[in-house]
Amino acid sequence: MTEEYAKRYAERKLRCETAVANKQPDRVPNVIGVGSYPIKKAGLTMAEAMIDHEAACQAMLDFYTKYSYTDTASVSNFTPAAKILENLDSKTARWPGDPKGLDVNNTYQFIEFPTLEDGEYDEFFDHPAEFWLTKHLPRTLGLFEFTKDLDYTNLVLGGAQGLLTSPDMIPVYKRLLAAAEEQQRFGSVVAKYSAKLSELGYYSISGGGSATAFDMLGDTLRGTFGMMPDLVDDRDNVKKALDMFVKYHINGTLNFCKMTGSRYGWVMLHKGFDNFISDEDYRELYWPYLQQWILALIDNGITPVVYTEGSYNTRLPYLKEVPENKVVYHFENVDLALAKKELGDIACLMGGFPVYTVRYGTPERIRDEVKKHLDIMAPGGGYLFSCQYSLEDAPEENMETLLESVYEYGKY
Repeated sequence: MTEEYAKRYAERKLRCETAVANKQPDRVPNVIGVGSYPIKKAGLTMAEAMIDHEAACQAMLDFYTKYSYTDTASVSNFTPAAKILENLDSKTARWPGDPKGLDVNNTYQFIEFPTLEDGEYDEFFDHPAEFWLTKHLPRTLGLFEFTKDLDYTNLVLGGAQGLLTSPDMIPVYKRLLAAAEEQQRFGSVVAKYSAKLSELGYYSISGGGSATAFDMLGDTLRGTFGMMPDLVDDRDNVKKALDMFVKYHINGTLNFCKMTGSRYGWVMLHKGFDNFISDEDYRELYWPYLQQWILALIDNGITPVVYTEGSYNTRLPYLKEVPENKVVYHFENVDLALAKKELGDIACLMGGFPVYTVRYGTPERIRDEVKKHLDIMAPGGGYLFSCQYSLEDAPEENMETLLESVYEYGKY
């Protein structure tokens, strides 16, 4: 890193960390997530970007080289490598250009369905390893469909050698090896370009994504349509599962931060937004487990970044129940003035700027909206500018106006 870029890095780091500590930096940090915008402007399809990792990361690097307005940068756009998904025959994902014919410029999609079926809670609790091997694995990955017929007791009592050395396993090993090699290649490319961004003087508040206990059960095992009746008909089993999953969530995030050196742990909230579940359910089944995760990270010197999805106006009182100036709350859709009033003295806030305006508005409207937005969120510090969610596409003139306007109006 050159002396100039080292200086930029120090300035950006101080700016972001000052805001994260809910104090006032020299100007509002710009931490927008640019998503697939650089990839599309580079002329790559999303299908190509999930295969040609060098080209995708280079497109991200080119964007940050051209525009130096942001304080943070990342080469990740939250999509895995297509060859991994294809070799494992993922049943829980669709991706651009996949064998089922999803359009090459579509976005990566998660397919939700119950993998813990009705009446299987006791089996899951009593024999979680057997359930994972013979039920969850074959239901989610086509490559492992053969495990649904395994005699688990026989494996435990010594039958594993016969299975592992069976000639029938050779095709499985070949595809597993291909997936593992692709993951290694993907990871090495991302690491290389992340280092390049750091050398350009960019700070990072990335920390990997995770799901809170409620969403682990609802997304991964029961599915939304399976879990919602459970809140009424099988509430005790829901609570028993949540008590397990909160430990997995905490340990998973802490292990990730230890492995990567990240000082930020992210959680994406899928099923906690206004009116999706009742206030009673949120108070008993959602917030306590999210709060445990937040407190555990703080106790371990990690900053929790809570990424709320959907409207979050009625949940604001719960978000106040944390140690002051230790948490970052990202909002997709919230009454900005209310959020600033309720949480401005408690946590660093981020997000909320409408992606729709950047994609479809005029430069004049973008400039006006940025000023109005910052007039609400910037006073007193403790705010990181970002949009509701990552940008996927927009006119180049609009992107440039957004970056320039945040720089212009974000000064204290």
